[in-house]
Amino acid sequence: MDLGGLQRTTLSDFPGRVACAVFTSGCNLRCPYCHNPELLNGEPSLPEEDFFSFLTERADVLDGVVVSGGEPTLQADLPAFVRRIADRGLDVKLDTNGTRPEALRDVLDTGAIDYVAMDLKTRPGRYDELGADVGDAVTHSVELVRTSGINHEFRTTFDPGVVAPRDFERMFDLVDEGPLFVQSVETAGVLDPETVRETPADPLVSIRDAVGELPGCIGDRG
Repeated sequence: MDLGGLQRTTLSDFPGRVACAVFTSGCNLRCPYCHNPELLNGEPSLPEEDFFSFLTERADVLDGVVVSGGEPTLQADLPAFVRRIADRGLDVKLDTNGTRPEALRDVLDTGAIDYVAMDLKTRPGRYDELGADVGDAVTHSVELVRTSGINHEFRTTFDPGVVAPRDFERMFDLVDEGPLFVQSVETAGVLDPETVRETPADPLVSIRDAVGELPGCIGDRG
């Protein structure tokens, strides 16, 4: 596994767990608001065995591990990696952009994943603007996550240059009951600060004005 970083403790990224977050190197998208741009080049900086030594040291504190990125499903060793974490009695949350459904299925089939958070960047037809024509793959991954029986959520960072309010209409159809959480964009320390556009002051109002009545699946994380 090519690991690019570690957050030793997080109380907010894995619902109901005291967790750490480990970040894989490399990503196949280039979102302008990416807040981990140092991970995009795929250069590993954290030896895998150092990470597992850390888990041993923190065994009396941690309930779970968030595997994030970058994009974890780019890593061929991901299924074995999450099984190794689960074998320690830790719950595992996977963060993914959903662009590699076959790899996503492989890791879900391990039985080691307790929670999935899939980023839905925009409607499928616009993914080429982020560097990859993967709209069909994203649609497949949404269905895979929805029908997996695993606790999950979908997330959209509301950068109006990437996802327009009207785009949410198609995204609501995709996620069905969701849930789909709308997150505000960060503007500092991002990949392309010159093109990032700030989230509207009241994002749900902006979306409702564009698409009409909001479905129950949507929530706002500010």
